[in-house]
Amino acid sequence: MSIVMLPRCRLLLSRCIKSESWLEASQVHFRRFRSNDSRQRPGNSYYPPQTFPGNQRGGFRHGGRSNPQHVMKQKKGHILDGFSVRDASDTLLIMEKQVHKWANLPHVHRRLESFGVPRTDVQYILSIFAREVSSGLLHNPIEQKKYHVERFILTSKELNQGLRLDQILTQLFYSWASDPKQQEVLLKSVSRNALEQISYLYSTADISYPADMYPKARSMRRKVIMHVGPTNSGKTHMALRALAAAKTGVYSGPLRLLAHEIWDRLNKGQIVPLGMDPDADSEPDTSTNMDIIEESVSRPTVRKEGKAKYARECNLRTGEEFRIVSEYASLVSCTVEMTSLSLPVEVAVVDEIQMLADPDRGSAWTAAVLGLPAEELHLCGEEVAVPIVQALLNDTDDELFINRYERLTPLTVQDESLEGDFSRVQKGDCLVAFSRSGIFALKRKVEENTGLRCAVAYGRLPPEIRAEQAALFNNPHSGYDVMIGSDAIGMGLNLKIKRIIFETLHKFDGTVERALSVSQIKQIAGRAGRYGLHGEPGGFVTTLHAHDLPMLRSAILRQPDPIMFAGVSPTLAWAESVLQALPVDASHRTLLEVAPYVSNVRPPCRAFVPSKVEERSRFIETHAKHMKLYDRLLIGGSPMNWRDPLAVEFTARLCQIYNEKIRVPILHALRVGPYIEALENVEGMMSGGKSSASAPSQGLVDLEGLHKSLVLYLWLSYRLPVAFYQSEEAYALKERTEKALDWCLRNVSTRVADRRSASFELRIPSEAEDDVEYRRIPATRPQDESTRELGVKYAKLLNSERRSARGQR
Repeated sequence: MSIVMLPRCRLLLSRCIKSESWLEASQVHFRRFRSNDSRQRPGNSYYPPQTFPGNQRGGFRHGGRSNPQHVMKQKKGHILDGFSVRDASDTLLIMEKQVHKWANLPHVHRRLESFGVPRTDVQYILSIFAREVSSGLLHNPIEQKKYHVERFILTSKELNQGLRLDQILTQLFYSWASDPKQQEVLLKSVSRNALEQISYLYSTADISYPADMYPKARSMRRKVIMHVGPTNSGKTHMALRALAAAKTGVYSGPLRLLAHEIWDRLNKGQIVPLGMDPDADSEPDTSTNMDIIEESVSRPTVRKEGKAKYARECNLRTGEEFRIVSEYASLVSCTVEMTSLSLPVEVAVVDEIQMLADPDRGSAWTAAVLGLPAEELHLCGEEVAVPIVQALLNDTDDELFINRYERLTPLTVQDESLEGDFSRVQKGDCLVAFSRSGIFALKRKVEENTGLRCAVAYGRLPPEIRAEQAALFNNPHSGYDVMIGSDAIGMGLNLKIKRIIFETLHKFDGTVERALSVSQIKQIAGRAGRYGLHGEPGGFVTTLHAHDLPMLRSAILRQPDPIMFAGVSPTLAWAESVLQALPVDASHRTLLEVAPYVSNVRPPCRAFVPSKVEERSRFIETHAKHMKLYDRLLIGGSPMNWRDPLAVEFTARLCQIYNEKIRVPILHALRVGPYIEALENVEGMMSGGKSSASAPSQGLVDLEGLHKSLVLYLWLSYRLPVAFYQSEEAYALKERTEKALDWCLRNVSTRVADRRSASFELRIPSEAEDDVEYRRIPATRPQDESTRELGVKYAKLLNSERRSARGQR
């Protein structure tokens, strides 16, 4: 009897526990009962807490924030985790075995209710569904074709992931319950209202043909050329020359650093256009971050010095910055997310195409492949991307050509590791670690054991500072002979590395510590021995510890894992339509979950669950609930570290001012946290003021946070320019912050007595030293400003009326 009643008891328990996981919540209640603690537990993803950690102003001390890597909590596993299969072809069998357990999970019932299915119908319809699936529904080839079961296949990395199983069972449920023939049977047990709601949401959320979302590209028959090969194979070379020769064109890259480099070189005439002969006796450029070929040192096609006859006017567009050389420039260099899919061009170049499988950013690459209206589309990246691009283009009328490249110099795995002996580190070495604290620990040990100074590069550092650290390492006269970096060195930085040394081959991914993929290991290892950067050809790679060497050797010899899916992301129009199909009180998380849990997305595409979906949703429900849908999606998708309490507090401050005043002054927003005080303290030390031994390390953390906050403000200023109007002030603060960060990095391991003021140090080149004239915002007419001011007045009036209406309720 107790076994029969258990599922029902769990459901009854879940009704009174507001938690995404009934198991987690029941444990909390049990501990509370055992300790006689009646205090209410803070909220969850559907019921936001009152404040975020660190929201109290007095809770932060200057320079006292702990490293985020050390405060991250390991995420609890999904309740469906732990199933065991031999390979991905067993997916349908696992669905049959797990469907009853899934159908009785309280969070599944709660999700369907949030999608609009009446509570009284949830239990019945799930019971019928579970019975049908477990009885062999998916064994019928006709049913398999009807429900597109190929979209449910688990990849090798998902064989034990309950979250993915939860998604595919929910997707199958909506396909099954929306089938007209099935609904005729279900009407005997389920209300018509429930079935209509299920069908309405399922049809509204459909993303089965993403190629059709881009009519301009579909009106063309594009020539798609793939350039694929490993790192240091010259795969982007011909694509960039084709771009330089085009009447109109766009470069779309993964990083601001790469977009900036292409912008700079095109404007200066350092890339010889395809069809033009390079001049004799010009010097090749070995400082490029691009994967290029140098056919002849006497006639290089990527030149160290620019020439006017090769120069092309090109504008820059990234998430945080526009550089407008001319309103009529025919070329644009941008990050992939900023690529225009509405402007036809002659040539488009999309770099690092394998990133279309990235769960967070991959949808931007997929959109570029399907939606760029280019006569000639060049896709540069790894070989593993070829099958997925071929599958994507099956729904288009495009021609596909594939050019394959081999590595230009050999890469050798050394016979021995360093055996943990830091005294064996040599000039030209790069040690790779995967945490900020680990990088600085390695820096300290190398400098103590060898006397060599180390430059550093890691993800939280601004791109400008990473580039400056790379320049120090590459300069033989700077005194910096060793690089210590994270996987940030694998893309976008030109580094004259002779040998890569892995401190570890595992990395914490925000949830658990995982082994690096073959692709990640090859991408990082491939930075050793770049073509033309050393007297002798070839690079070397090894490990710090002996137990990692066999895994490294195996990874270098293996082919990278194939890419199984390309990410797709819903459009604003899709979100607006889906919101109309959801209950009026639907939360932000409910909206975000529709695509991965309901939408019919056919292979090779997949709608991924956004990373940090709980944190994003909780923030929106707490601080942006009454904003327009566009603003909510904008804030939720902003480049913000959702694990950093100060970053969350700063973003909350931006939302508060925006809601109350419309116009958001940057200094007013920066009153939270220690940011401005930290900047002024470091600038005082830069001018010769007193500094303690730990001052640069403490300053680094706060200045990194300040820089991220300024980048967020600039990112918003290009999307909501009326509200975030002080972009010039933010740029000035950003430049000050970058110089202070540079000083901190140079002095983080220097004795106090040996520290110099900033005037004696190398400095980051200012914006004006790019030698390319530009402005950051388009030219505006006087009437535009008056219209903008009038709009602000009306917006403030509307906001006031909304607040009054909410107060009367």
